Amino acid sequence: MKFSFFSIFRIRKHIQKKIQEKKANQDYRILSDNTAVLNSYHHIKYDMNPFMDVNHHEKKYIEDIIITYEGYFDQPYPVHYIVRYPYIKVKKRKEIVDEIIKRWEIDYYKMIDERLKKIFEQASFNPVKNVKRIKNRTINGYIIGAVIMLVLLKQYSFLQMIPVIGSFFAMVNKLLIYQRYYNILSILVYLSIIISMYLIIVKVYFDKVLQYGLTARGFLIKEKERMLKKFSPNVKKIKKHLYKLAKNYHVDRKYEISQLYDSKTVIKRIERFGRAVIYRVGIFISYYRTILLISKIFFFVYLGLIIYLIVALFRVNSLMFW
Repeated sequence: MKFSFFSIFRIRKHIQKKIQEKKANQDYRILSDNTAVLNSYHHIKYDMNPFMDVNHHEKKYIEDIIITYEGYFDQPYPVHYIVRYPYIKVKKRKEIVDEIIKRWEIDYYKMIDERLKKIFEQASFNPVKNVKRIKNRTINGYIIGAVIMLVLLKQYSFLQMIPVIGSFFAMVNKLLIYQRYYNILSILVYLSIIISMYLIIVKVYFDKVLQYGLTARGFLIKEKERMLKKFSPNVKKIKKHLYKLAKNYHVDRKYEISQLYDSKTVIKRIERFGRAVIYRVGIFISYYRTILLISKIFFFVYLGLIIYLIVALFRVNSLMFW
């Protein structure tokens, strides 16, 4: 198998396609379907999740959250009572702290997964897979056509001296003696430029929106990961504080829930980003046929004028010949 220079571009295109497919198949969920992990903390119940209910007014401090820990305690107790329970070793108390925080964290991520499920389902529905892309060679064809017609309008006499094709330029010069044909060819030059500019704008727009449409799911997953990294649950701070309580260290004051960020920020930002992406793709779909129709009308008008000039070229020269 021969390796050519153009093979590099084919390999690059193939790699990009694989990357897009990987993004499209990537699981949007933070938590996997590992039911063993999801169900491993069901022995812990609570009346408030500080990662989710930041604006809850009934509880002001982490220590005041009521926990039901089956197996060790026969009834619900506040967090500060459980982590300082003197009849359990410090090591076990720290494990209980880890489990309580882990339960809060898992439920927090489950809530995000559930809230974002709809937006990711919409992003997964891709109605623009088979959209006809505007090709560079089409645009180049109109530009080359404009240049050729501009040269014909100049009616250079030396072109008639070129072997083989010189007779063609002589025929064109005879045709352009008539003002109406000269005007039509002039119109074709301007029309070529207009169509080229229109297709360039459409191509840029198509490529941009298609990129959003084809990788909307990937964009959202990337944005979700960025947002979660920026607004990750304050696990370390809470764990450090509760560890001090478990070790019976002196703590100056309780940990206020209001110190935590508003967890709804992550969801709102991702949903807003997702709706913007889906909205752009939706607008594209609604105007897609109209945009293509305009380009087709331009093409048929352009083609019709060229055919008219070709017919006139042979007609005028045949009359002159006779």
